[in-house]
Amino acid sequence: YPPDKYPVMAFKGAPASFPVAQRHVKLHKYFQWSETIEKEAQDYISKTFQGDSFIGIHLRNNVDWERACEHADGLPTYMASPQCLGYSGVDRKVTVKMCFPPKEEILRLTKNIVIKTRAKHIYVATDKNPMIKEIEDHLKPQKVKVHHLDPWLPQIDLAILGQADHTILNCVSSFSAFVKRERDISDKPSSFWGFS
Repeated sequence: YPPDKYPVMAFKGAPASFPVAQRHVKLHKYFQWSETIEKEAQDYISKTFQGDSFIGIHLRNNVDWERACEHADGLPTYMASPQCLGYSGVDRKVTVKMCFPPKEEILRLTKNIVIKTRAKHIYVATDKNPMIKEIEDHLKPQKVKVHHLDPWLPQIDLAILGQADHTILNCVSSFSAFVKRERDISDKPSSFWGFS
């Protein structure tokens, strides 16, 4: 389907499976950011963190996500959960804590990763509340700075999270799954709320 002959194509459904099929996860190695997104992400990282280590966290905490997570508890798979539970659907089940982690879980795991990595900064990608004050107050002894961009394009969040020294992601989120695939290709560590 050459683009000069077919400038627009309409599909009856998604052109790929959701969540990403296990056999397709490895295809992420061919993905490249556009020059615009790559430059904007790198400029933000350089200016904000100035060479210091940083962790990235992805918080899904809007009311729509909370409602979606009410249906997740005990399921063998839900949305993008195979990224942390595996594709077999055996032994492990999705929990509400994985999908919509309570404040205590967010603060607990963030502090553990900050201490483990000795990060100086935290970058928060979120659809609602970045919890900046709560995280800074909880990590006062670690003297960590918390940052949130609210970018004009959500993919910039993805690009920044992909470059972090460590990320904490949402097991059920396809947004997090994209970051996890990118980090796995680069051999960078990631953790999950309610699972790590």
